[in-house]
Amino acid sequence: MRVQSILRVAILVATGFLLSACAPRETRPEGSWLADRTALFEAYSVWSVSGRVGLSDGERGGSLSFTWEADGDEHRVFLRTMTGGKQWRLVFDRAHALLEGSDVGVIEGPGPDGLVEQAVGWPIPVAELVYWIRGLLPPHNAVDTEFAQDGTLAGAFSPPWVLEFQRYVNAQDVLLPARLEATSSSYRVRIVLRQWQLGVQP
Repeated sequence: MRVQSILRVAILVATGFLLSACAPRETRPEGSWLADRTALFEAYSVWSVSGRVGLSDGERGGSLSFTWEADGDEHRVFLRTMTGGKQWRLVFDRAHALLEGSDVGVIEGPGPDGLVEQAVGWPIPVAELVYWIRGLLPPHNAVDTEFAQDGTLAGAFSPPWVLEFQRYVNAQDVLLPARLEATSSSYRVRIVLRQWQLGVQP
């Protein structure tokens, strides 16, 4: 009987560990994620992240590494080719964008997308990525949202893009996107994110 009691306790303890390990993180009612994310980045208007973006149009492909720094509405993005050594610095806000770097010198415009396409040769939706990489959706352009069982944003249709949020990572006790993919017709953008930092670092 003593052995059986010990076994029962051990099984209960093990089961408890398994259940806690499998429990969904940051569980919340479906749909509240976007409101929580908006509040989070209102509190942390200064943030940064680095990563890699893979690009494909069905016939050719390419990739870039990047570092993204934000201070309120001002964004500074440093882009580098994985091979060839080309690099660019992009600074933009809601009204103006400036890009300088390899082969283009200094170019300016009302938004970042056209400048990046001119510089790197790929139509990257930078203005949309401002929202996507934070687990948010552009307030003017998002429909058909989908949420995972733990309440995190899993996908959305942000015309003309279909979004899939594939993985999150715990950074500073907050779940933040680590991998996402956007497709539009034959065009595909894959983004891997790492080294999230929220707020001004000491």
